[in-house]
Amino acid sequence: MIKVRAHNELILMSVTALKVAALCITIGFCFGIYLYFTYDHRISRIVTSVLSSLCIGSLMTLVIYFRNYFTDLISFQYAKVLIVIVLLIIAALIGSELMLYLNSVFFNSRYVFMGGRDVYILNILIALVTGIPMYISEEWRDTLNSRVLTQQLKLLQMQQQNTTFELELLRAKINPHFLYNVHNTIAGLIAKDPQKAERMVMLLSKFFRFTLSKSSATYHSIADEIDIIRTYLELQAIRYETRLSYDINADDKILALQIPSFILQPLVENSIKHGIEKISGKGSITVDIALRDQQINIKVVDTGADFPEFPGTGTGLQTVHNKLRLLYNENFSINFSKSPEKYVELIFPKGN
Repeated sequence: MIKVRAHNELILMSVTALKVAALCITIGFCFGIYLYFTYDHRISRIVTSVLSSLCIGSLMTLVIYFRNYFTDLISFQYAKVLIVIVLLIIAALIGSELMLYLNSVFFNSRYVFMGGRDVYILNILIALVTGIPMYISEEWRDTLNSRVLTQQLKLLQMQQQNTTFELELLRAKINPHFLYNVHNTIAGLIAKDPQKAERMVMLLSKFFRFTLSKSSATYHSIADEIDIIRTYLELQAIRYETRLSYDINADDKILALQIPSFILQPLVENSIKHGIEKISGKGSITVDIALRDQQINIKVVDTGADFPEFPGTGTGLQTVHNKLRLLYNENFSINFSKSPEKYVELIFPKGN
């Protein structure tokens, strides 16, 4: 694989070098023809023009294409531009000297080192006038390529994270512990309260249906997310009987808004598993969803046990954090509060 890549890169560099050489020769030839018909009717003028264009143009192109070897060491953009200008001047001087030497070889004339006089100034000006726009164009292209690669990488990460999130979702929602508790509750209710047992079976079936039919979506409406957690909470309310009560509050005007899928249920599950389940008395869970300053604000309040010393390190909350980070970069927040009330809060931009 490495040999194939190196071979392909060598071919690409060779093709690029041939293109640059052909372009330089063409420009030099056209300029030489112009000079030949205007004031200098010697064939040597055309040859000199081609040599000058080929030598200086090739070196100038090398400077532009391999500038990163010099500019990557510096973070300031103005300093990078200054380095490129200096390199272009050096390329013009070396190219001019090489042209003078080759000219002396082809036309059997005497070569004098640094004997070009005004030729150096003219070639430096040409190198700067043509090289700086090339440099700016290449910088813009590199920036655009970098953005495209970043977006492609982000998309790939999103696809990978979606797969991971769906697996975590199935593990968190339909994990053996959850099923074991629900099935035990159903088994205990069959003889004592068949209607409640039937109700739990229907709720469990509905919960499975949510997970299997909606788990591939990146976004759900707030109404869908509320339906999911209401089903989950009704199941748990039957299990805990009078120990658990819950309330879900959301303005009807925002129910159609889209939010990342399955981010509410892990919060509610944490409140039950690490809050309500830890206390012996009655507990309550309140879910508030609101739109404030074009930001979705989700708050899950519970009256259970306090947060651990470092909240948010569990699998469920970590998965929610990762999904929000991929969808909104750093434009979101997860907040924890222990007093005057205990809650976890999500804030992220409003969708459609």
